[in-house]
Amino acid sequence: MFSKIILSLLLTFIFSVNLYAKKPILILYTGITMVKPMKEIAKIIEKKYDCIIKVSQGSSKDLYESLKYSKKGDLYLPGSESYRINNLKDGHLLEAEEIGFNQAALFVRKGNPLNINSLDKFVDKNIKTILCNPEAGSIGRETKKIFLKYKDESFLNKAYDNSIFIGTDSRNLNRALIEEDVDLTINWRASAFWDENSKYIDIVPLPEKLAPKKKLVISLLSFSENKDIARAFIKFSSSKEGQKIMKKYGFVR
Repeated sequence: MFSKIILSLLLTFIFSVNLYAKKPILILYTGITMVKPMKEIAKIIEKKYDCIIKVSQGSSKDLYESLKYSKKGDLYLPGSESYRINNLKDGHLLEAEEIGFNQAALFVRKGNPLNINSLDKFVDKNIKTILCNPEAGSIGRETKKIFLKYKDESFLNKAYDNSIFIGTDSRNLNRALIEEDVDLTINWRASAFWDENSKYIDIVPLPEKLAPKKKLVISLLSFSENKDIARAFIKFSSSKEGQKIMKKYGFVR
């Protein structure tokens, strides 16, 4: 009897593994800031198309280098359209769709206890700051542009020299504020409203001439082995239902 039970369990396991293996598996590369809405949309697409969607998250540049090297995956969503525009020459990014926008803002501790309201605070030696590496995450690249628009390269260099930490992505920046290691950073505004961050972080908006809205554009990858499902993912993301999900996480058009 015991051996029959073991055999039955083993056959059930093998059958379930075979079913799992037959499902199409897609890889979605997404910047960290957009992980939450992408995972929610992925669950809907998985159920509708009986597939598995693996979400690979990280800095926009690192993700692109990963997909470029591996030539594996189906979809790419960086934190700024510039990552698509600058890499189109490689031929890996096919058709794309705008599904929302990012916008940078000043991030401060809850209640803004130091009354921070200016970019000048990034060169104030009494203010502890963290900035994202401009060669890594999309918010780093955006921070560099903001500083150059605000003043000049001298200000940019002073701000980075004054920073006590250099982060690699938006998650690092938020963690430093939550743990009260720093007083100030620049980050993508949507992440300030997430449940795990909103209790600890407030934002100070920047003028749109300094921090314009950045398009979020999701691209189909040329080496995708599941292009029909990937296209369905893109179409859903830009649909009314998909846009409701994006809006819920702060990515509104």
